[in-house]
Amino acid sequence: MIQLREDHLLVEQPGGGYLAWSADQLALEFVGGAAGLLDAEMLKHVSAGVMHYFREELDRTTVTVGEFAEALTKVLKGLGFTAEVTEVRVGDNRRVADLRQLACMTGKLGELEFFTQLREVLRKELATAPRAVEFRGLRGCVKQLVGRKHWCPACDKMEAWIVESLRGWFGQEPGAEKTALVVR
Repeated sequence: MIQLREDHLLVEQPGGGYLAWSADQLALEFVGGAAGLLDAEMLKHVSAGVMHYFREELDRTTVTVGEFAEALTKVLKGLGFTAEVTEVRVGDNRRVADLRQLACMTGKLGELEFFTQLREVLRKELATAPRAVEFRGLRGCVKQLVGRKHWCPACDKMEAWIVESLRGWFGQEPGAEKTALVVR
């Protein structure tokens, strides 16, 4: 038996049988021409998240076209997009913060000051009850804080620390269950 790659699902075909599709292939199939309206990196992460949901959370390796399309639509709607098979539009109620700028504003206390400011920014953005709060520039922010021009193991640790901190704080905030958190 051939083992299915971790980044693929078997998609049931209308005429019977299954085809192995990657998360990117599935996302492009459903978003179609509107993919140009979305940030390619974000679309990649959204489709990988849906793939993870089926493979890890539901412990499935096969899905129908309808199941994947429905899950992808829910995630895109949660991020502030109006998702239909033919169209994806950016929603109005979305807050965006730049992590690189926050890292540049960090003073002598370095990481301690950065994380304090990061939590305050998260609280401030959630206070307006948006549909999504997006933190952009994670990679540049990490390199700035670590003081590296190129990615290294210390960058991996800092990246994980930032993401886990945001997730933890986000879960503690009132009203966060109606808001999507995006870190990229």
